[in-house]
Amino acid sequence: MKALIFHPALAPYRVDFFNSLNEYYSASFYFSLKNVSDQKFNQENLKSLCNFKCNYVSNGFEILGRSIRTGVFSIIKKENPDIIFCAEYSQITLLTFLYCKIKNPKIKIYTLSDDSIKNSEDRKGLRLFFRNFISKNINGVVFTSKDVSNWYKTNVSNKSNTLDFPVIHSEKSLLKKYSNAINQANVNIGNYNLKNKKVLLYVGRLVDVKNLFFLIKCFSNVKGKDKKLVLVGEGVLKEKLIEFTQKLGILEDVLFIGRKEGVELYNWYLFSQLFVLPSTYEPFGAVVNEALVGGCRVLCSDLAGASSLINKKNGVLFNPNEENDLSTKLKQAFDEVKPLGKSITELRESAMPFTFDQKMQDLLKNI
Repeated sequence: MKALIFHPALAPYRVDFFNSLNEYYSASFYFSLKNVSDQKFNQENLKSLCNFKCNYVSNGFEILGRSIRTGVFSIIKKENPDIIFCAEYSQITLLTFLYCKIKNPKIKIYTLSDDSIKNSEDRKGLRLFFRNFISKNINGVVFTSKDVSNWYKTNVSNKSNTLDFPVIHSEKSLLKKYSNAINQANVNIGNYNLKNKKVLLYVGRLVDVKNLFFLIKCFSNVKGKDKKLVLVGEGVLKEKLIEFTQKLGILEDVLFIGRKEGVELYNWYLFSQLFVLPSTYEPFGAVVNEALVGGCRVLCSDLAGASSLINKKNGVLFNPNEENDLSTKLKQAFDEVKPLGKSITELRESAMPFTFDQKMQDLLKNI
């Protein structure tokens, strides 16, 4: 079968998924943007990991922060696919639906939705209208978890085929990257004096929805000489967050590492015992998958889509609006882990509850 994939931009957490689609189908990929709008990834490096060619829907314009693209009809006509994968309930998804409805109803249409249950419940106005209209009139929607899929069936429609595939990496490809990062991990253990320390890691943007003032306050409630909070990322709140840690008297216990990619990022997952995602708004949170594959125990906001990856064996969920809840669970988590040694020599076992291949096979079987 021939597949056509429309997507906003190429990101690290979608490469393995797209590679698998290209292996299963004869696939063509078209991206609306040359890079992710709120994070600038090294696109040349990402393309080197792809087994497909990246094409772009280059015609169009930007309005009110949104990309409006033209030429979708001509691309579909040119590629003549059997199935089309779109992203969310976007303008391109709507144009795809209109083309197939008018020109070729035999083409199957699926869209990928990163919505969590919270995001789904909060949709209003035009966003709600387009979600309901599009999703009810295409072949199916691929959600990030069974919980969101079941919510959709109950609250929106059971007419379309609802499937689930989380935003995850292939363990095989990610573990190769982690193996290459062991030396850098040992360098950082030494450079940041982390021997005999217990490390709580956060990876992401330093912006409001990530709830980092809340995280830092909860960390200050359980602070100790053997504990470190590491923040890997950049954002508009960085200076204010540094000032906040000074005010709380824990500046020496909080490391602001800056934004990292590749080995400079991956090495932190290899020795940090704990990982936290405190967001009040998070459609999914691919970093949770990265942390679990690295063997971290994860404390995850119960509002994040990636909460579906957490079970009693690999982490805990918490209310990102309840300071006592996270503080209590942080204390318990720190008490349960051992301090770091001088160095690491091997990768830890993945803590993911399932494998990438298992999920991919289930998805393709049910489309």
